[in-house]
Amino acid sequence: MKRSLAAAGLGILAAASLAAAAFAGPTFDKDGKIMIPEGRDRWPAVGTTYALSYEGDGGTTFNTVRMDPESYETYVKTGKFPVGTMLDLEVRTPVTEVAPAKGGQTQGKAVGRSLHVKDEKAGPGTWTFYGYGAAAKTGNAIPRSQACYSCHEEHAGKTDTVFMQFYPSLQESHEAAAKAQ
Repeated sequence: MKRSLAAAGLGILAAASLAAAAFAGPTFDKDGKIMIPEGRDRWPAVGTTYALSYEGDGGTTFNTVRMDPESYETYVKTGKFPVGTMLDLEVRTPVTEVAPAKGGQTQGKAVGRSLHVKDEKAGPGTWTFYGYGAAAKTGNAIPRSQACYSCHEEHAGKTDTVFMQFYPSLQESHEAAAKAQ
């Protein structure tokens, strides 16, 4: 009996350690560039937008935002973005009338990518934007003098500088989790 309890305890401890090790938050290279996480295409999609004028090349684009799975689970449970949260923005051109469709648009090639990371480099609660190319392994911090920072602070300051109005499914998931408790 003692052996089974000890084995079960070790199993639980090992599982907890693996879960903690699975997400260490963002990582950076020796030059301070963010290492682009692998498998972002498997992260939960938290929002999609169409034709937002401030993204991509200034034209009409499809935009998909994904969130790292561990931060997603924490947000759904708590309603707060933990330090280390990564939101990945993928900006794509539209393609018209792709067979067999006779109308409408679908996503084409990627024209822009960035990460919005709660890394607190500029103090508690702050996020940093990082730009990167399609095949990049690292991304560069976008200077804080760029308009993305002031826009996010002005229009989403009350929601941890995240445009929650673009992520209704994330809000709904959090509300459902709160009701279930």
